[in-house]
Amino acid sequence: MDSLADLQARLGHTFANPALLAEALAHPSYTNEHPEAGPSNQRLEFLGDAVLQLVLTEALYSLYPAEPEGPLSRRRSVLANGRTLAGLASTLGLDAALRLGASEDSTGGRARSSNLEDAFEALVGAIYLDAGLEKTRACLLAIYGPLETHLATGLGLDNPKGRLQERVQPLHGNTALRYESTHISGADHAKEYSSRVFLLDRLVGEGRGSSKKNAEEAAARAALDQLGV
Repeated sequence: MDSLADLQARLGHTFANPALLAEALAHPSYTNEHPEAGPSNQRLEFLGDAVLQLVLTEALYSLYPAEPEGPLSRRRSVLANGRTLAGLASTLGLDAALRLGASEDSTGGRARSSNLEDAFEALVGAIYLDAGLEKTRACLLAIYGPLETHLATGLGLDNPKGRLQERVQPLHGNTALRYESTHISGADHAKEYSSRVFLLDRLVGEGRGSSKKNAEEAAARAALDQLGV
């Protein structure tokens, strides 16, 4: 495992409470095998996702003062999508630092994008609890570097949720879409999620994926096909 001191140096933050860092790196497969090790990173992932969205929203709001909500949402989606987060996690060396169960580790879990994405969000949540929002913002923006660089390469990538939002927003407003996602099957190293997307309470798409985000993207693609976009 990579040195946690080296990881913290790359993060630009040394944890006052090292247990938070350990929790952020603990995949559910590890805590299933080692219940004495404490909780997995799932709760921190939930918190970190919200903190990440806030930091990116504030940064984009300042960076593009004349841009309306739709394009800003699309930019944020590029910066927070699974591909981007997994790439940042790899750059930080989270793949080497993850605590995985034996089966998950032996089946390529360190390279699995969903594991890296989840760990990155959990790490954001851990820094937030350890040091507060200002420190988290500083760490995140340093890790990303110039946001324009990510946006220049990422805006051309597939973004079905963003395209669907842009399609329905002029006709139905900002809150017309609603996603419902559930974990339906699979072991920790092979989870499968199902998602449905509703337009004004009308089911317009369903999809499956290895993470909640992937399932929602699949549902959005199905909705785009149904709506003829």
